[in-house]
Amino acid sequence: MNAPVKGSAAPTARGSAYGSVEAPADSFMEFDLLAIFRTLRKRAGVIAGITVVLTALVALAVSQMTPLYTGETLVLLDRQKMQVVDMDAVMSGLSPDSAAVDSEVEILRSRDLARRVVEKLALVGDPELNSALREPSPLRWVSPVWLLKRGMAALSSSSVEAPASEAGIADKQTESVVDAVRARTEIARRTTTFVISISFTSEDPAKAARIANALADAYVLDQLEAKFDATRTANAWLSERLSELRTQVTDAERAVAIYRSEHGLEESSGVTVSEQQLSELNAQLILARAALAEAQAKYNRARQLRAQGGSVESVADVLASGTISSLRQKQAELAREKANLSAKYGPRHPAIVNIEAQQGDIGSQISAEVSRIIESLANNVSVAETRVSALRDNLNQIKGETGEDNQALIQLRELEREAASTRAVYEAFLNRFKETTGQQGLQTPDTRIISQAVIPQAASYPRTTLFVGLGFVLSLMLGCGVAFLLEHFDNGLQTARDVEQTLHLPHLVSLPATPAEKGPGGKVVLPQDYLIAKPLSAFSESLRSLRSALQLSNVDNPPKIILFTSALPAEGKTTTSVSFARAAAASGLKVALVDCDLRHPSVHRAFGLGRPEEGLVELLAERLELSAVMVKDSKSELDIIPVATGTANPPDVLGSVQMKLLLQRLRDEYDLVVLDSAPVLPVSDSRVLSRLADETVFVVRWNETPRDAAQSALKELRQFDAKIAGVVLSIVDTARQARYGYGDGGYYYSRYSKYYVN
Repeated sequence: MNAPVKGSAAPTARGSAYGSVEAPADSFMEFDLLAIFRTLRKRAGVIAGITVVLTALVALAVSQMTPLYTGETLVLLDRQKMQVVDMDAVMSGLSPDSAAVDSEVEILRSRDLARRVVEKLALVGDPELNSALREPSPLRWVSPVWLLKRGMAALSSSSVEAPASEAGIADKQTESVVDAVRARTEIARRTTTFVISISFTSEDPAKAARIANALADAYVLDQLEAKFDATRTANAWLSERLSELRTQVTDAERAVAIYRSEHGLEESSGVTVSEQQLSELNAQLILARAALAEAQAKYNRARQLRAQGGSVESVADVLASGTISSLRQKQAELAREKANLSAKYGPRHPAIVNIEAQQGDIGSQISAEVSRIIESLANNVSVAETRVSALRDNLNQIKGETGEDNQALIQLRELEREAASTRAVYEAFLNRFKETTGQQGLQTPDTRIISQAVIPQAASYPRTTLFVGLGFVLSLMLGCGVAFLLEHFDNGLQTARDVEQTLHLPHLVSLPATPAEKGPGGKVVLPQDYLIAKPLSAFSESLRSLRSALQLSNVDNPPKIILFTSALPAEGKTTTSVSFARAAAASGLKVALVDCDLRHPSVHRAFGLGRPEEGLVELLAERLELSAVMVKDSKSELDIIPVATGTANPPDVLGSVQMKLLLQRLRDEYDLVVLDSAPVLPVSDSRVLSRLADETVFVVRWNETPRDAAQSALKELRQFDAKIAGVVLSIVDTARQARYGYGDGGYYYSRYSKYYVN
């Protein structure tokens, strides 16, 4: 059925016509997806069984679970506070950072909040939450937790402690219910928002919604109470502090007034009288000195012009004089009149002489007026000097008086600063007190409920689809794990690839298991009879493929003596050798089949013959002729040499000269000689025969022969220089093999099975 595979690249096995097949050197480094697929396909039944059973158990367990319902309330942390007054905060609003939100979540999880809800709703009387009120389970004795609690109770009852009071028992039950409420409560922040979800799970959907809403209400009320308490405490402390500060301000201001009165440090507009006078005198002195400098400058300029013979009339005071201006105007009019008369009458006219006399009189008046102005400038300088001197004397006197008050002022300023600071503190506390008093009646919580819990219509636990789906996935994974575990511990050989990689020998052929057909009389049709009855079956074709493979192993000198052996008994060795011999004889070859298993001969039973009286041992002992022990197959031309009796030393008999002569005679007379020998591992008979045969065919039972046993047997044969042609997989379940190995002949059996007649 399968052609032999020759390993051209692998080193040749000693004494074998075929190259030993070895796995590529780097094959162990490759992730073989096909191997995984083959394993899953091979163990599909195990995987399906585990998956179906465990999934059904999960579904059954889920169906027996008590349904639980979850009520959910949404609370918003409101950062915008309603404030009537501008107040930083006595109890400030929540900051927008994540830590503040997480802190509120922890408050919602607190034990005190849960205790408030337990007391408000009287949950101590609820059997679902109070285990002491529940009926004991009839199967509680199988629970290790119950047994442990009972043991602890027994120990505590044997102690000398006084029995607990009723109040203590009630408190203990209350705390137990609080623990149960906290265990069933889930507080979670909605992503990065300021919304907090409050969920409670219960067997009763109405109860779940009621407790979830109660938790939210208790949380809002707790915030309000915390703010009221904080504001009340702050007002009480501020009121007490204001009384102390009011007394301190009064004492400080009284000390300032007394000190100022004792030292005559009366103030006007924030300064003392001496300081005010000193400031005024300084200002007057500066003005007087400026006036003196101005008067001196004017007087000195006038004197300078007069000494140099210049016109004093250019002095500013002279120019500003009204008298001089009037005289200058008259003088100008006389000059115009003189000019007119001179042109008309000549220079000696009496009118002209009169005008000249008037001009001289006006010049004298101007000179007299200028002299008077200069004397006035001198008087102004004297007056200014006198004023400056007087102001300087008064200033020096005031400075002396001010110096005496400076020391007192230092102490006064210290007292004033102390009084001012005390007053500032008092005013700050007074303002804060007014703010907190006004805010006390307007406190609002920093949270508001944006979604009340409603009675849930569907159970939140168990989530049947999720649990069953998860159970299916886990069961499938477990099934796959068990499949790979079984594959790891599977020590059999199933495919040609397994044979070549494990035993490093060519896979010659896979002999399919024959169907259990029954012939006349209800007798089971044996494989060697099946190939005669079904010459076109897959089993018959496999035997022909085996013969072709052996003949092609050495085209120039095809093997004639072929030994069939196996590692262990019951591996299909005799069936294979008998069927192979009968198939060769049916094809027209002259074939001899020799039963070489001297310990447990079975060839005669395979052909339905009784135990012969003479056989191979008698023939080798030269007591009989070959024709006397030879038996003819009734369904073919096959000649059979059976075993009648055993011997004490089979290896010596099989390795004797007579055996060699017998084989040489059979080689000369027959086209093909088939030797059916004993298994390799139990006895050494096959090892001895392997040196006499042209080729040795190693038979491995499909999925049964342990790999280490086959490897050990082949190792023994190689030590005897056996010429091993390859391996035959016997009793192969083609349908199952198709699931084991992609590329193996059985994989494609469904495609070419129409070529066979079964």
